[in-house]
Amino acid sequence: MLFRFSVWRWIALILLFPLLTGATPSRATERIEDRLKRFATALQEAEASTQPSSSLVPIAGQGLLEVPEGTRFVPAEQTRAFMESVGNPPSHSIVGMIIPQDFYVNPDWAIIIRWDDDGFVDESRFKNLTDQQVVRSIEKTVAAQNKIRQKTGLPALHLKNMLLYPHCDTVNHSAEYALNGTIEGLDKEAVVFIHYFMGRNGIVSFNFVGTTRPLDAIYPIINPINQHFSYLAGHDYTDFDPAHDRRAPYEHEIALPSWQRIGSSVLVAFSLYWLRRRRNKKLP
Repeated sequence: MLFRFSVWRWIALILLFPLLTGATPSRATERIEDRLKRFATALQEAEASTQPSSSLVPIAGQGLLEVPEGTRFVPAEQTRAFMESVGNPPSHSIVGMIIPQDFYVNPDWAIIIRWDDDGFVDESRFKNLTDQQVVRSIEKTVAAQNKIRQKTGLPALHLKNMLLYPHCDTVNHSAEYALNGTIEGLDKEAVVFIHYFMGRNGIVSFNFVGTTRPLDAIYPIINPINQHFSYLAGHDYTDFDPAHDRRAPYEHEIALPSWQRIGSSVLVAFSLYWLRRRRNKKLP
């Protein structure tokens, strides 16, 4: 086991305790201990299930991904357990996670893989989004989500900057954008870089999360993953049949995930940050 129980307690007190407001001290401690155990168990199960580089893994029955050199793949069940253990709600759209080879020693970043089967998304709708529409959409969902978080005693999530406005690649039927954000009360920022592959029935997305860094440092990580993914025959964007296939009702809302999802990514980034920081402190 890479991290002792005292480390779990430290992480929980620093990162998770602010999420447990509204309970009595004894009850809050009990809830911290429960989440602590879930966190430890989730990491252990993720490590046991991790698949090595060059593995060919199915993605939600829609496509195949050859795990790039220097990375590893965590299956859907273990990825969902990990996401929930750091405070995220259950999500069936999560279908796996890509991590660096040395993740369990140096948890620097992760790429959460999602499949949204909301229907066909016409890339022209995504391509024609203006920067102002993007900002307005995110600001609207930020305000709505933070009202909910305030009522439940959770700290607010804040968008800091758009690092990359949506850019659509009509050759590969893909799109990408990036932003950074933070949790109220913490001065560290997290970066979320999302790359979409539009398919016949929905979108496969690769969601990079980590502490803030230049985009030039993210591209070498995410580009090999993008180059090693492809849809199965019959599931590609070009296989869309307008006479029979379902279209996504609101393309721009599918393309731009809710702030709740961005918040989930920020929580993961901070969890990795604290794990890495504690691990580095233990090194001689």
